Amino acid sequence: MDAVIRVKGLTKQFGQLSVLRGIDCAVQASEVVCVIGPSGSGKSTFLRCLNGLEDASGGEVLVHGVPVHDPRTDVDALRSEIGMVFQRFNLFPH
Repeated sequence: MDAVIRVKGLTKQFGQLSVLRGIDCAVQASEVVCVIGPSGSGKSTFLRCLNGLEDASGGEVLVHGVPVHDPRTDVDALRSEIGMVFQRFNLFPH
């Protein structure tokens, strides 16, 4: 079975700061994955790269075989397949 999400060599830099360095992973359908680590380790940046909220500096992210960072990708359609809960619960007043 092919992975629903596949990450190959994902890198992300902010100026001289390397936040993600060659991340590889695959998530299968119905699989539950937790991303854990200390504050500032790149968890949120990784998740933002998965759904195109953040551009990757290098590597590839595929969702259902569709390259997230390809300019031809319909990012809105892609995001309809990905759920994300922001870490700040008070972003919305309701």
